[in-house]
Amino acid sequence: MRGQTALIESHGKAEVAIIDIVDYLILRAVMRYHARPPQIDMDAGLTDAAAEATRDLQARYDLVLAHYLADAISLSRAAELLNLPSFDLRMRFVRLDVPLRLGPATIEEALAEVETLRQLRDGQAG
Repeated sequence: MRGQTALIESHGKAEVAIIDIVDYLILRAVMRYHARPPQIDMDAGLTDAAAEATRDLQARYDLVLAHYLADAISLSRAAELLNLPSFDLRMRFVRLDVPLRLGPATIEEALAEVETLRQLRDGQAG
């Protein structure tokens, strides 16, 4: 039932909701960000090494999505750091009502995305 929430009922009342694990990790990361927004260096972005150094899966989602929600990285960069297809992360955000920023906000951000795509194409990213 990927992408669908399964409800377990007792006497006709919903008692438990079962959701996809990636959706769960996203929802927890978004809630944590809004409960205690971390200090994020907007100019530094988020390196592969910093994301990979986070061994706990939830901590990695917390770190990456905090940077995304703070506008420090793009949706495609967040997907890359979470090892998810960009379209998959986008569809999950739509389904879970996570704010969706489409397109670069600045020319510098657009150029950075183009460079990332070139590196991916040439097998140099990572």
